[in-house]
Amino acid sequence: MVKHLLWEDMSYFRFHKLLLMSQKECHSKIQVINFKNIKMRNKNFIKYIGALSLLSAVTISCEDSIDKDNPAIPYASIGGYQSSDDIASGNLIAKLSFENNLNDKINNITGQMPVGIAYATGAKGMAYNGSSTVMRYSVANASNAITGINGSFTLAFWLKSDGTVDPATPGQGKGAQGIFSIVRPTEFWGGINLFIENPNASKPDRIRLKLGVETSNSSVAWKGQSVIANLDGYKGKWVHVVFAYDAATSKCYVYQNGEAAKNLDGFAYSPAGGELGGAATWYANDPGGATNPNNAAGYGNFLMAGTNGKVVFGSHQFETVPPLNNGSQQDWATSFAGQLDEFRMYNIALKASDVIALYKLEKDNR
Repeated sequence: MVKHLLWEDMSYFRFHKLLLMSQKECHSKIQVINFKNIKMRNKNFIKYIGALSLLSAVTISCEDSIDKDNPAIPYASIGGYQSSDDIASGNLIAKLSFENNLNDKINNITGQMPVGIAYATGAKGMAYNGSSTVMRYSVANASNAITGINGSFTLAFWLKSDGTVDPATPGQGKGAQGIFSIVRPTEFWGGINLFIENPNASKPDRIRLKLGVETSNSSVAWKGQSVIANLDGYKGKWVHVVFAYDAATSKCYVYQNGEAAKNLDGFAYSPAGGELGGAATWYANDPGGATNPNNAAGYGNFLMAGTNGKVVFGSHQFETVPPLNNGSQQDWATSFAGQLDEFRMYNIALKASDVIALYKLEKDNR
């Protein structure tokens, strides 16, 4: 407990509250400070020096009683969640944060075999760092939770890209950049294929992010479906992207930074200039037009056959060395040259409210 402080005009400094701190709040005693015996011409200088000394002593020796005696104040919830991992936690089947490793928190993707992998500062912590000059990718084992999807699914991730380079002269970093594939060894395309398409010559700063899928559903004639998110204004910037396929509606909903994607194409009868509604409708057969005059059935449950329990990050399944399928490397394609962070897979279609909560929570490093 503090005893005395013999100091003229102590009230001038209003330290009486500091000096009443109990022994419970302090680890050591502050000894008597007697400035009356110090002869200096400038008494005010003595007061200021004394004040600084006292503050230093109190700061060093005393704990902050607020932190010591009270529980931590929780963050305000976002969408009813405290953490991004709380969102559809029972349906989260893969989560890779790329914190200087390729670990899947859910352990459905294991045994990574990296080739030239590197990391950089990400949207949240560290991130996978591709290259425009060096081939980088990793092949891994995937459990049936990944390869056995039967119905709806969601891919969510942060992406940073400088865009694609036209592959007029083929080479690393030129052409369509593979980001993620679920391998089908006897087919050219994987079951799920995420990549950045070749550039639009009229919009060179646009990032054309494509999701292509190949179903084995026997009731579907148009087995291959896709959608392209045209990302304008994000060149060299982080953007959070979600592809959520809802088997009940046969719609693939696309979001950028928590909101419905502003421009989509790359699907059957997509309107000129791009779809502005934030979703692409996939059909089991030719709909005959944008309004489905043929009354074609929807795409329905998505499922994969012919997989071999492998996935690849950072490239297409046909761009690895050697290729993971029965194809070969293509002049129009390359491995990923950008950055990827907080990659997640769900076996449901995330709701719009959960998508925006996920974006905000990860942006808040939660």
